[in-house]
This record gives sequence, structure tokens and C-alpha cells, in this order.
Amino acid sequence: MAVTIRDVAKRAGVSPSTASRALNGKGRMRPETRARILRAARELGYRPNVHARGLATRVTGCIGVVIAARHLPVERSFYGLVLEAIESTLDQEGYHVVFSVLRDQSPPKCAQEGRVDGLAILGTDIGPELVLPLRKQLPLVLVDHAIPGVDSVLPDSESGARAAVEHLLSHGHKEIAFIAETLADPSFARRLAGYREALADHGLPYREELVAEGGRRPQSWRPAMEKLLRLRKLPTAIFAANDSMAIGAMRVLQERGIPVPEEVAVVGFDDGDLAPYVTPPLTSVFVPRWEMGEVAARRLLELVRGEEPRARQVMLATELVVRRSCGCGGG
Repeated sequence: MAVTIRDVAKRAGVSPSTASRALNGKGRMRPETRARILRAARELGYRPNVHARGLATRVTGCIGVVIAARHLPVERSFYGLVLEAIESTLDQEGYHVVFSVLRDQSPPKCAQEGRVDGLAILGTDIGPELVLPLRKQLPLVLVDHAIPGVDSVLPDSESGARAAVEHLLSHGHKEIAFIAETLADPSFARRLAGYREALADHGLPYREELVAEGGRRPQSWRPAMEKLLRLRKLPTAIFAANDSMAIGAMRVLQERGIPVPEEVAVVGFDDGDLAPYVTPPLTSVFVPRWEMGEVAARRLLELVRGEEPRARQVMLATELVVRRSCGCGGG
């Protein structure tokens, strides 16, 4: 038998209407009363009936999650864990996820057809020309991206990049290159800004010849590394804007017989699933992907419920995870 609001109310010693207000986050009541009702709901395993709620309130009980096609298959992409966290958090609140893949800049059908109560948009590929009109239609949260006036959850890329470059500088590296797919990507641009700040803090000039883009293409690390390999003097360290570029850089160096980290240290960004298992294990900046998804889902639910409508940006801390690719003998 499904647990009902009446069961929760009986366990908490309140009326069903009071239990309903507490579970829906509405109405005033003593904090201890609300806490007692929520505790009773947890103990009984209560799950809201979103279909019945939808009939009463004209909401769908569904949240749309939108991602650009280039990140497919999503389970292998940076956003796989983010999506899993979003789905898990929404499931706990009785919501279902409607997954939508954008192959152009047309609005997702789930939003156009009114099949969702809100949207989480993953990544930087979906720009303001699409986001801003959508935000006028329904609650919306950006994940790993920021547009002024829109709720967003993203990692602190600048401070993470600074930490990575400062780590290399502290170990005597002065010729540090930066590689990325494209600096048109706002996340990578923020990481470049952190790279530049670290150099400036240590009195070192920014040198354009040490910055290389590979483009949005398969194996984009190859053209980026080819630029660096054409330099008269190879840099002693490479900081890559993501792990894919870092692992590709190590592959190119190893193909050329240039040992990592003995001749060139390499540091990545994301600390994805492969980072500990490549050879040598990759030093990388950890991005809290699960937390990003969880925070985004909870913020979206606040917006759906009409709580704190003023847009805000949540920036989550990153952390450098040291392994052997930087030459420090980590795990």
C-alpha cells in the first residue's frame, strides 16, 4: 500500500492539511512542527503523487534536462554524473526527468509543448539567444554556464586554473603552455583567465605562442600540440583546459618519445573518471559534478515552487588533485 499524506499526518500528530503544507513547502508553521512532519515522511518512505498533484495544480511533475548533441553519448561525457545527480535529486522529490538533445538552436519540444515545469540546461553550447526567451516561459537553471540574469550553477574555473598553474610554478616551471579546444567556450576562457592571473602574480609575462587551440573536432589535442611542438623551445609544462586535452597531449608527447613528466609535466581540468588510470596518472583540477547537478536540481525546484525568484549564480569550489603527471609523485 502506498503511504499517504494521512499516514504522515498521523505519525507526526498533525492534521492532513498541515502535513500537506509542510511537504509542499507552503504556509507558516513552527520549524519544529515542519521538521517533525518531514521526519515522519522520511521514516514512512512517503513519495508525493505527482500525477494527482498535477491535476490539482496544473503542473506536469516533470523537469526537462537539455544538452547539446555533441556531448552524446552522455554517459561518457563530462555531464553524465551531473545528469545522474539531477535525476536522483528530482526523483527524491517525486519529479520525473524529460531528457532533450538539441541538434540546432531550436527550443526543446518539451518546453514548447508545455510538458515540463522547468528546465536544466547543461553546458555552454546553448547561448542567450535561446536561453533568454525560454526563461520568460518557465523556470530555468544553467549548469556549467552563466548568462547574466539567469540562475546558474558552475565550478570556480578561474581559481581552479590558478591553483593548477601555481602548483607548476612552485615546482620550478616557468615555461607553461595552455591548451584548449576553443577559447570561444566561456568555461575554457575562464580557465585561461586563471592561468594568466597566476603568471602575473609570479611576475611572468603572458605569451601568446604558449596558448594553443585545437578546435571543436575529434582529437583536437593534436593541432594544439603541433603548434607547441613547432616552438623553438618546448615548454616544460602544459596546463590543459580539460582532461581530454591533457590526456591527448600526453599521448602526442609519448608518440614523439618525450617522457611525461620527466621532460614535460601535464595537468588537466575536471578530474574525470579516466584521470587516475592513464599512464602516468593525471594531475587534474577536481570539478564537483555531482554537487553541480544536485544544487541545480534543488534550485530549479525552488523556482518551480515560486521560492526566491531573483536569479542567482552559485559557484562551487574546485580542488587540485595531484598525481604523477606533474612530476610530484602523487597517487
